[in-house]
Amino acid sequence: MRIASLVVLITLALTSLAMAQAPAAAPAGPSRVAVIDFNRAVVENADGKKAAEVIKGELSKRETEFTKAQGELEALQKQAQEKTLSDAAKAELARKIDNKNTELTRINEDAQKAMSDLQEKNFGPIAQLVSKEVNTYATEQGLAVVFDVSMQPSNILYYGDVADITTEIIRRMDANAAKTSSAPAAPRPAPSPATVAPATPKPASPTAPAAPKTNK
Repeated sequence: MRIASLVVLITLALTSLAMAQAPAAAPAGPSRVAVIDFNRAVVENADGKKAAEVIKGELSKRETEFTKAQGELEALQKQAQEKTLSDAAKAELARKIDNKNTELTRINEDAQKAMSDLQEKNFGPIAQLVSKEVNTYATEQGLAVVFDVSMQPSNILYYGDVADITTEIIRRMDANAAKTSSAPAAPRPAPSPATVAPATPKPASPTAPAAPKTNK
């Protein structure tokens, strides 16, 4: 079991962050067909980069936990190779090794589940916005079809830079995000003046009638 197995689920999503930015491609021209690297469009816009950093931070924690458990397993396996061990000691080490392997499997499975959930939570909304922006752009440009070339192998044998709208979509996503962040907050309605209820006068305390005088 290798630590690399922890990143299987997000390799495609994060690989582009470690690579140099692709050269800017011209937006689609008169062609009614365009292509987009959808994964790159999701990950390389400003919000996508922030989401990727969140995922990478959690991944780093999981890798640390996995590496620690893996080191403990290797230490146990090294002890088991000693020839002076009694049968009881060997049996105890075998039990510990089995438990540690089970722990490593659990850590790996938990990490993959966590990474999948984080992708859905952080990249899901961004992917929806990218899809919406592609639809808007395609309508504006009169495109009939937009192919996603992020999944390989692709059945598309050739396309020129003029057909690649990935960079244009990223630019639009960042522009939209900038507009949203710079938009002034809606003014809050002024609180209505407090209404003070008039004080209710208290009834006067009844006065006991004076006792009649008696003539002695």
